Amino acid sequence: MRSTVIDTQVPATTHRLFLVALGLFAGSIAFSFLGILLLTLVPASMEIFGPYMNTLIQAPTWTYMILLGLIPILMYGPTLGTRRITIIVFWGCLIGGGSELIGTTGWLSEFLGLSWSFPFGDYTYTGWLGPEFAGHVPYFIPLSWFAMALISLDLARRLPTGRGTRVLVATVFMVLWDVSLDPAMNGAGSAVGTVPFWLYDVNGFYYGMPLTNWFGWFLVSYLIIWGYELLAGGLDTVHTYAPTVYFLNCLFPLLILLVQGLYIPLLIGSVATLIPLAALARYSALPLVPSTPVLRRAPASDDSTG
Repeated sequence: MRSTVIDTQVPATTHRLFLVALGLFAGSIAFSFLGILLLTLVPASMEIFGPYMNTLIQAPTWTYMILLGLIPILMYGPTLGTRRITIIVFWGCLIGGGSELIGTTGWLSEFLGLSWSFPFGDYTYTGWLGPEFAGHVPYFIPLSWFAMALISLDLARRLPTGRGTRVLVATVFMVLWDVSLDPAMNGAGSAVGTVPFWLYDVNGFYYGMPLTNWFGWFLVSYLIIWGYELLAGGLDTVHTYAPTVYFLNCLFPLLILLVQGLYIPLLIGSVATLIPLAALARYSALPLVPSTPVLRRAPASDDSTG
């Protein structure tokens, strides 16, 4: 049964800023993809662009990461208010960034006597994502946890479920994003113009990624999204561009997999990306494509049940 929704207005200025940010976000993806494609198809172009390669990689990547953190604030800030959106940003960054710091330093694993780095497995960042907290975790990484967890909660909020199931579904949506993200970004491919943003210290079963990484993703995502529900009251509205933002964010690693020739993870990642969108197409009252007004009151559900 499809739930009903009620339209909610969004300030015109905020919406224009959001559209500009979303356009730049999509542009950074296109720039990176086309650049890698050019270097792959025309290797001789490296002689021209080689001296500027660091800037050509970092500029669109850093733009992408900054906008990923800004876009959800523009999407949900008008209805959540300053206090609630601040709690959500803080909680998402704290749990996401804190878990990364625990994982990359390995101190908790040593304390617990674990043979692997809790919670994601043994990995290190390569420096391409910019300055790092304590020399381990790039500043942009906590923002990405906050942002995609909130977008995933928006998608799950459209489905006719109670709070417990909603948090679980949003968590699964987060893990499905990593199905394409990890093999694209951990150096599994070797296309010209691509660089690994992190490396695993073990030869994991899924293109270098150990199984423990998905366990960590599930655990951390679950904690973040439960915090959004319990500490900030969840989302009162859903944003009609949320499926677009989710898709664009998943599209980036899929395009990287394409130019790297990693067709098996490309296929698996494409299916993983389509699962949330297919669920929305089947069970949500809202269309997948953006509509007006862009903010809709979230479908009513029984938050006392799963």
